[in-house]
Amino acid sequence: MSLRPVSALLNEHFFIPSYQRGYRWTALEVKDLLDDIAEFRLSSHNNPRDSFYCLQPVVVKKKHHEWELVDGQQRLTTLYLILRYLKEMAAPNEFGCYSLRFESRPHSEQFLQDISPELAQDNIDFHHIVEAWETINSWFSAKSAEDKTGFLATLLGSGNSGSKNVRVIWYQLHDDADATTVFSRLNHGKIALSNGELVKALLLQSANFVSGGRSALHQQQRLAQEWDEIEKRLQQSDFWYFISNQQVESNRIEFILSIIAAETDSPVPRTHPSYLFLTFASMMKHAPEDPRHIEKLWARIRQRFMMLNEWFENHETYHLVGYLISMGETIRSVITLHNASQNKPHFILLLKERILHQVHPAINLKQVNSEEFPQLLAADISALDYPDKRLRALLLLFNIAILLCDKQSLRFQFSRYKNDRWDIEHISAVSSQIPGDVPGQKAWTKNIRDHLRPDDNVMEPDDKLRRAKNRLHQLAAGLLAHEPFDADKFSSLFNRVQKTLNKKRPQALDNSIGNLTLLDSTTNRSYKNAIFPIKRLRIIEADKNGTFIPVATKNVFLKYYSRSVDNMTFWTIDDHHHYQNAIGNTLANFFQGGTQ
Repeated sequence: MSLRPVSALLNEHFFIPSYQRGYRWTALEVKDLLDDIAEFRLSSHNNPRDSFYCLQPVVVKKKHHEWELVDGQQRLTTLYLILRYLKEMAAPNEFGCYSLRFESRPHSEQFLQDISPELAQDNIDFHHIVEAWETINSWFSAKSAEDKTGFLATLLGSGNSGSKNVRVIWYQLHDDADATTVFSRLNHGKIALSNGELVKALLLQSANFVSGGRSALHQQQRLAQEWDEIEKRLQQSDFWYFISNQQVESNRIEFILSIIAAETDSPVPRTHPSYLFLTFASMMKHAPEDPRHIEKLWARIRQRFMMLNEWFENHETYHLVGYLISMGETIRSVITLHNASQNKPHFILLLKERILHQVHPAINLKQVNSEEFPQLLAADISALDYPDKRLRALLLLFNIAILLCDKQSLRFQFSRYKNDRWDIEHISAVSSQIPGDVPGQKAWTKNIRDHLRPDDNVMEPDDKLRRAKNRLHQLAAGLLAHEPFDADKFSSLFNRVQKTLNKKRPQALDNSIGNLTLLDSTTNRSYKNAIFPIKRLRIIEADKNGTFIPVATKNVFLKYYSRSVDNMTFWTIDDHHHYQNAIGNTLANFFQGGTQ
C-alpha cells in the first residue's frame, strides 16, 4: 500500500474486469468530488507544504502491461472525464491521461473517448457517463480561467517543492491473490458509515474550532460528549417510541438531524442515501464566514432535542404528541403546530384540534364548546362498527383520555404498544369467531370444560343457569374424551355455549364499539373466541405477569364502567351501553378541556 499522486497514474493502463458493474456515479457524486478538490485548493494555502487531498483506495493487480482495477472504477472514470475536459482547455501536449479498457463492455471504452449526448439512452453506462460529463462542463463553466488553471495544478501536482496535490491510496494485490474473491470481499463485506457517523465526523473536524490549543480541544470534547448523551437518551425505548414508530437500533440521533435537514433548503434529493450527510456538508460549506457557525449549528440540534425531551417529560404533551405520532403524524407536522402556537395552552389546543380531526372528522372545533357536543360525539361513536378504520384510533384515544382526564400519574406505554401487534378484540365472543382448525377447537373446548367445572358452578345463584353450565361441562368433557375429534359435535357445542352464555346481548351489537377493546395479539390469541369470564381471568393473569394491558381494557374486563357487577358470567346489554357511554363522556370531557 502506498500513496500516489494522480500525476503518477497518467501513463498507466487499466482494465475493468467483467465481474464489475458499469459506471454508476450520479451528478451529485461528481459535483461533490469537484467541490472537495476546489475547497482543498483554496484552504491549502495556509496548510503545511506537504498537504494533499486523498481519494479512497484504488485496488489493483498487475496483469501483463495493464492493471486489473479491482476497486476504484467509479473514481478513476470520473477523474478520467475531468482530465479530458481540462485537457481540451490546456495545451494539446501538456499532459497525457491513463487509459481505461472494459473487458466486457468495449462500447463504453469507445464512448469515453467520444462522448455523444444523443446516445445517452442507448444503455445505462452511456446515460451515467453523459450525466457526469455534462455536470463537469456545467461546473467548470461557472469558473474563471484562473480557477480552472489552479484546479488542474492541484489535481496534477507532484507534491514536490511545496505544491499541493490529489493522491490515491494505491493498494496492489499480490500476484497470487484472486482478484474476484477480493472484489467480492470489498463490495459485499463493507459496513458503510451511517449518515449520523459522517455528520459527527464533519462537526468534530479540528478546523471547526478556531480558538486553538486546549480551548479548542475542550470544545470538541464537549460536543462529542453532548452528542453521545443525546444518542443515549434516544436509545431509551420509552423516549424513542414516543417520537418515532420505527424500529431503529443505532444512530437514532439521525432522527434529530433529519428535523434540522428538513428545515434547510437542501440541494440534495431526500431520496439520496447520503441525504443527511450531504445536506449538513452543504450547510457547513456554504455558511457565511462565522467562527461560531459550528457552535450555532450544534445549538440548533440540541435545541430540537431539548424541545422533544420537554414534551416527553410533560404528562400532557407526552400523551397528546405520542398519540398523534402513533397515528402516523410526522414530528415535523407537530413542530409546525408548535411554531404556530402562541403559548403552551394554545399548543395543547392545536394538538387536540388535530386529534379531533383524526377520530371525528365530521365534527369541527367550533362545535366542541357547544352544549350539543357530547350528543354529537355519542352519535358518531354509536355509528361505528367493526372493522371501521377509525375504531383503533378511537379506542387508543380513549386510553389516553382516561390517563389525562382522571389526573392519573400513569403513562401510556407507547413503546409496548408499538413493539407488540395489537388487535381490536371483541369483549364477548361473536358467533362468527368459531375456531376453524382441530387444535383450536380442542383448546376452546378444554377452556369450557375447565371453566365450567360443577364445583365452581355451585355458587351460581341462578339454578337454571347452574344446570345449563353443568351440562355444557359434561358435553365438553365428553367431546374431548373421544378420538378422532368430532367437528360437527364441536360446532353444536360452540353454538350452544354462545346461546347460553351470551343470551343477554342482542346479536346486532356484536360489532359495535360497546363490545370492542384494544389488546395485544399475543394475549388475544391465548383466549380468542373464549367466553367473557374466561377472557376476564386471562386478562387478570396477564396483568399479574407484567403484560402491558391498556387501562381501558383492564377496566372493561373488571366491569369498571358497569353500574351492576353482580354477575361476571355475561357481558350484558347494560354493560355494553355503560361502556359505550363512558367512552363518549370521557372523550367529551377530554376535548372540552378536562385534562391536566
